[in-house]
Amino acid sequence: MRAEFPQAVSWIDQIPLKKWTQAYDGGKRYGHMTTNLVESINSVLKGSRSLPICALVKTIFERTNAWFVEQATKMQCMLRAEHEFPDDIVALLRKNEAQSAMCHVQRYDRENSVFDVQDMLTIEHQRYPITFTVTTFVAPVFSLHNILKAYEVQFNPIRNQDYWSTYMGPNFLPDPIMRRHQPGRPNTQRIRNEMDDSIPNKPKKCSYCRTEGHNKSNCPHKQA
Repeated sequence: MRAEFPQAVSWIDQIPLKKWTQAYDGGKRYGHMTTNLVESINSVLKGSRSLPICALVKTIFERTNAWFVEQATKMQCMLRAEHEFPDDIVALLRKNEAQSAMCHVQRYDRENSVFDVQDMLTIEHQRYPITFTVTTFVAPVFSLHNILKAYEVQFNPIRNQDYWSTYMGPNFLPDPIMRRHQPGRPNTQRIRNEMDDSIPNKPKKCSYCRTEGHNKSNCPHKQA
């Protein structure tokens, strides 16, 4: 790249490596180098792309506000239901716990996290596995308390148009010829992965507190 596109590489060199490379991220990306978050937001705005600029900005503002209110409500309901982590984290912990049930762990260096792990079926003298508190192995950023902090910001309503300053710029009108009129559901361009696979016979949970037995309309942890 330096030989073919020196200007592009010079621009990239101005960005700290920890912000765009997994090798220098200090473990903050947790092995993920995907754009799933961007794709999710992009899909939310897909139906608004053809709107005029002002309408598009207003739509982004209103949907962002609705998203923050909804997610904050869910986090609060799960905390009142005495959950500590989101469902996907809990599922991963249970999966790892099941896989490590027959392992014997011998600790050698606590400060440097040096351990010797052996399958209990291969140990000559069978012992009970050593148990650790699973929460010590989960980064605090994944706790519901910290996730709730990301949605604590509150938005203020946009003031009535009577209070706006007079607009003196040009007026833009959308070109009706450029609008797409294709019947049916548009084809998605996102590459499917294992996260898109549904779990058969998965019990239904409340979308707010993530507890079985009720739904969000009658969630006991939702405040009026």
